[in-house]
Amino acid sequence: MNLKKNQKFLLAALGLAAALLLAAAAFYDLAIDQALYAPHNPFGIVLEAFCYWPLYLPFVLLGAVWTFLYRDNPSRHVLGEVLVIAVFYVLFTQSLPNLARRGLLPLSGTALTLGAVVLTFAATVAAISLASRCSRAALIRLDFLAKLGIVLCLADNVVINLLKMLWSRMRFDDMAAAGDFSAFTPWYRWGAVAGNTSFPSGHTAAACGVLVLLALPALFDWWKGKELALTAGCYGYIALTALSRLIMGRHYLSDTVAAAVIMTLLYLAITHTRRCRRGLESALSRARTADAPAEEADGASEESPGDE
Repeated sequence: MNLKKNQKFLLAALGLAAALLLAAAAFYDLAIDQALYAPHNPFGIVLEAFCYWPLYLPFVLLGAVWTFLYRDNPSRHVLGEVLVIAVFYVLFTQSLPNLARRGLLPLSGTALTLGAVVLTFAATVAAISLASRCSRAALIRLDFLAKLGIVLCLADNVVINLLKMLWSRMRFDDMAAAGDFSAFTPWYRWGAVAGNTSFPSGHTAAACGVLVLLALPALFDWWKGKELALTAGCYGYIALTALSRLIMGRHYLSDTVAAAVIMTLLYLAITHTRRCRRGLESALSRARTADAPAEEADGASEESPGDE
């Protein structure tokens, strides 16, 4: 999937900005967190609870697609439905307790679990309903998009967690709670305090799951010509997530910038592999084949018997 010229310029500008921010963070990481730290900020709490969803929603998309793409295959059809339900339930059971723990949701115990069940049901119905409106050709394209997102998710969980273990950087809010910032280390020093996981930011990396949306113009004609807006929107969401992590004191500026850079490189590496290119070509070819019978049927319906 080749980037458009304006997308390349935007990514180059973002890369330069990232380099400048990392340079500034080497001197001002701690001061920036001290200035922004507000752990009871609703914006920070809500994003903390939900910002990582883009990394895992491709599993939901795949399940919803399989529910209708493989109607004649009972095992895949059922697996698709189970996947949608299971992923939504896990996400809600992770996010709602976070809101409750931060004091933004007045629920606990059974009520919290029941809330997760109700929201899972509603989200599942919505996802499957939306998928049911898609043509077979669209489902084939979305199947590829979901699988691309899942590969990015797997890469994130391997690379980001490995770097966290190597860097072992202490979180700002842990030091703030202790009232002692002597354990602070700059981002370029790794292996400082064993057992800590501040660098790079996992939530910011997970928010970068939205980068799979950059593949939409290659899959759907409607998105062609909107590449720049799509790219700006994706990085706008990532920037908001990064800001929220500083506000909550869970990360430093350098943690979030590094996460965004790493995930961008991972996305570009994955989408430029031969396997990915072949997968895209195969999906588009199958989608065109699926479109053909519908077009022929439309053409036949336009012919009137009275014209003979």
